[in-house]
Amino acid sequence: MIMRDVNSGWAVRYTHANVASFFFIFVYAHIARGLYYSSYKSPRILVWTIGVIILILMMAKVMWPNCECFLLSNLVCSNLTIPIYSKVNISPFNKSKTKAILRIGAHNKEVLDLIICGMLGDFWGDKIPGKQVDSIRFSIEQSIKNSAYIHKLTLRFYELGYCARPVPTLVKKNSIKKIEASERLNYRLTLFPYSSFSWIYDSFYDTSFSNSEYLSNIKSTSVDSDTVKKIKRVPIWIEKYLTPLGLANWIMQDGSRQKGQGISIATHSFSFEDCQFLCNILINKYSLKTTVIKTGHSNQWRISIWKESMPLLSKIVSPYIVPEMQYKLAGYI
Repeated sequence: MIMRDVNSGWAVRYTHANVASFFFIFVYAHIARGLYYSSYKSPRILVWTIGVIILILMMAKVMWPNCECFLLSNLVCSNLTIPIYSKVNISPFNKSKTKAILRIGAHNKEVLDLIICGMLGDFWGDKIPGKQVDSIRFSIEQSIKNSAYIHKLTLRFYELGYCARPVPTLVKKNSIKKIEASERLNYRLTLFPYSSFSWIYDSFYDTSFSNSEYLSNIKSTSVDSDTVKKIKRVPIWIEKYLTPLGLANWIMQDGSRQKGQGISIATHSFSFEDCQFLCNILINKYSLKTTVIKTGHSNQWRISIWKESMPLLSKIVSPYIVPEMQYKLAGYI
């Protein structure tokens, strides 16, 4: 991650590696000086003995990291420093590493599920130009009524080290609809930019469409016309990341339900073929009965999950639904 995504990270890593090597050279030079000046003789025998013990312990730490005594010392030090980390909010890079089985490349699988399924909903991506490689920054906005969800989502990304603040930013936005008030308040979450997110950005955005064509068909979300520039498309590899966690967040962002009916997911910005593709994934992966229905506007579609599938859907996503958003599964959760 340091080499790929941190500015000048290669210099930081190589400097650290070389300084660590020079440290041993300095230690050996110090020992050589002591031998040359006979520092191991009286009256410095005790000092020399202590130095030899320190050298043995240092080499044992380097050459035998699984030694039980050092594991115990690491455990004690970790337990002592955990309360400090929690109070001063030291960088998450100091926390324990994520197991490799839960990672894809440099990123946690949970983060990719949230971002990729979020791109099916209200997330959008911005390309940040760089001197050599461009970086990608993902953002999402939610209205005040969804404040519980956006706060929970922001806190999770903060705990994983992907945003700067544990709470979203309150922003004023101009409404897309002229019939609404000229200004409204939204909560915005902005993630750190990463060059390793480029594959997600390139897979979701189709730059062959002009902005005017897209804005004429875009759904009414919290994202204004100045923020969204390109049309989204559904990647062919989306099934791998459409996990119960991702599906739950997609529903919390774009799902709506009427009493006595199933849930419809707003997919207005996707083509009919993309919506049908998503329906097939929900059918084959989760055995949910779904159909693509019209919204009443030209070239806009929604995915409808049938009432018969609501008990199954609730069983799949309920562990990840924020309590304040459970009304979308009312009667089944």
